[in-house]
Amino acid sequence: MLEFLPHSPTLLTLLAILPFVPFWRHGQRIGITLLSFVINKYLLWKYPIRSVDGKRSIPTRPYIFPDGQGDAAKFLEGEKNSEAWAKEYGRIYRVWNGMTPEIVLTHPDDVKAVYRDSDNHSKAVNNNAGWLMGQLLGKCVGLTSTAEWRHVRAATDVSYARNLVSRHIPGIAISTRELLAKLESEGRLAQGVMNPVEDLSMLPFWQIADHLYGKLTPDQKKELESIVPAREEVFKRMIEGGVTRFAWSQFLPTKTNRQLTEFKTKWRAFNDKVYAGLIAAGECPPMVPMYQARERGEMTTENLYQTLDEMLFADLDITIAAMAWNMVYLAANPEVQTKLREEIRSAHKTEDKQEWNKYLQSSSTLLAACILEAARVKPIAAFTVPQSAPTMRILGDFLIPANTHFIVDTYALNLRNPFWEGDADQYRPERFLKRSGTEYRYQYWRFGFGPRQCMGKHLTELIIRGFLVEMLERYRLTLGPDVKWTKVPDTWITQPETDVMVERL
Repeated sequence: MLEFLPHSPTLLTLLAILPFVPFWRHGQRIGITLLSFVINKYLLWKYPIRSVDGKRSIPTRPYIFPDGQGDAAKFLEGEKNSEAWAKEYGRIYRVWNGMTPEIVLTHPDDVKAVYRDSDNHSKAVNNNAGWLMGQLLGKCVGLTSTAEWRHVRAATDVSYARNLVSRHIPGIAISTRELLAKLESEGRLAQGVMNPVEDLSMLPFWQIADHLYGKLTPDQKKELESIVPAREEVFKRMIEGGVTRFAWSQFLPTKTNRQLTEFKTKWRAFNDKVYAGLIAAGECPPMVPMYQARERGEMTTENLYQTLDEMLFADLDITIAAMAWNMVYLAANPEVQTKLREEIRSAHKTEDKQEWNKYLQSSSTLLAACILEAARVKPIAAFTVPQSAPTMRILGDFLIPANTHFIVDTYALNLRNPFWEGDADQYRPERFLKRSGTEYRYQYWRFGFGPRQCMGKHLTELIIRGFLVEMLERYRLTLGPDVKWTKVPDTWITQPETDVMVERL
């Protein structure tokens, strides 16, 4: 059978459908094992990667139908798999995302060798996650490449420049204070308890929305909030993988397909109405030049709506996780918390708004170091999104062909890396005050490497810093007896599932 697999896409489609056909399910475990074995042999034949001397093949995780080691294994179970796979396969190895190979990098030297020309890299089509991912985010700026990426980025990048997002500093402070006041009057904060993920979930949502759309009316906010549940359900289903990888799944009468249609219809209608209102009012927040770029043919309709989706929803998950873990680690480290509070109060003594803004944006403060350290000890995701280099690389004595996809094991880089002086498992923000960014460029992962770093990183950073400032000026944080250091189940981003004790100062 292997001889004609490469020439038989119909056969591959039939093989993909079989496990979902009722008569197959009687022997499903045996059937999937056999199917996985056959496809694994085919993939090893199709994508040979050997050592320089030709004597060894690259260590490879066996393919398991239908996802291989897809998003569920890399994100939902990533923290566990990061350590287990590294122990079994070593410094450099291969996994399968669906039927696409991805090379896992665990060592800073290999990361540098691959990402030194990251401006020429291509992102994986649909993030190698299949059809449903393509419907949500396959054409967003973060997943496009070459000329398409440059055109979409040009229409969006300027509004996220460091000097422009700083204008949101007063608004971030106001909205944070309003939420804390609401939690004190209506939530558990009055009893001295906060669950960072649950209580803060909508704070960065509205702060990012303010940046994208300007000031929304109450009706617009209500409409936008009503769209969230369908989008969350579809994205969750996409991460789980399975049948939604395959394009033919769009013809199935599933709840996911109904929710996808509902979300896309409402999402387009909402954005179109907001844009029309902004044009009528003569206002120009970031969504306006994006629509205008679409009208000039510089981006497609899918580029437009999916990039807006990425900016609001993807950045939201990342920001919530960062805010939550910073609270947890500061609560667990009272000495650091006290020092940071003193630094904030000292900086806030000035009535000069420009000086205060400089403090909030400075990279040499304890505030900045605490955020970097929380992101180091708790990376938001265990593995990065796949991208490919345009030329062949020699890594760990293996010849990696051009256009092969790479992913970085963030736990290996941030936690199991000798660079961190033997105490990598310890929360010690001061380590970042002693080093420049160039020293840990390929030793540490947070927003990515090179020019394709997260576009919203400056806004995200301001939101996190603004929140921590407001919290620490008002409250002392501690951990209760039932603290949990585990992540919220079924989330692709690493978010803590624990409460923090909060005492008014």
